[in-house]
Amino acid sequence: MGQSRRQAGIVPVAPVAKPVLSELNSRLHEELGIPPSYGRGGVPPYYPAADALVDVGPNLVGHMQRLDPEAAARWHEMVEAAGADGVRLLIVSGFRDAGYQAGLIRRKLEAGQAIDEILKVVAAPGFSQHHTGCAIDIATPGSRPLTEEFEDSDAFAWLGENAVSHGFSMTYPRDNAHGFIYEPWHWALNGRI
Repeated sequence: MGQSRRQAGIVPVAPVAKPVLSELNSRLHEELGIPPSYGRGGVPPYYPAADALVDVGPNLVGHMQRLDPEAAARWHEMVEAAGADGVRLLIVSGFRDAGYQAGLIRRKLEAGQAIDEILKVVAAPGFSQHHTGCAIDIATPGSRPLTEEFEDSDAFAWLGENAVSHGFSMTYPRDNAHGFIYEPWHWALNGRI
């Protein structure tokens, strides 16, 4: 797969200055050992929690996922359009609150991973695009979820050619400015992230 195909559908996200963390996020950062410098200068950007959410269907393991209403409507439209082209898009993860985000980090810490390495894979509470309800982790049958092999799927190729017309872009390409690993499965609603 050529580099231009990997880069298709990518819209850069401009960093913003780090706001003062909520009391909950501050406590979680301290508990998890997240460095006080995390997010300084807007990298990664801080993301406020969604104001409203709607159910969009279960994920791969049967847990109901929720998205911001606009993201939900566009997600459903995109899934239908992909299906009409013979491509199946599945939701792995939609909205995640700060507590859920902290739980992801806790499990990795308990498995012996270092916080600096974890923060390349999982954003700290307050800094995940999933908090907005406008970001989606996508899978497709025949490709292991949340792995780079997704980039070799028909679903990824379809997204690269069509996601922008449905309002979505891949926000964590290779060597992204946020310092996260390459996530070909992670797509977010343009103009809302």
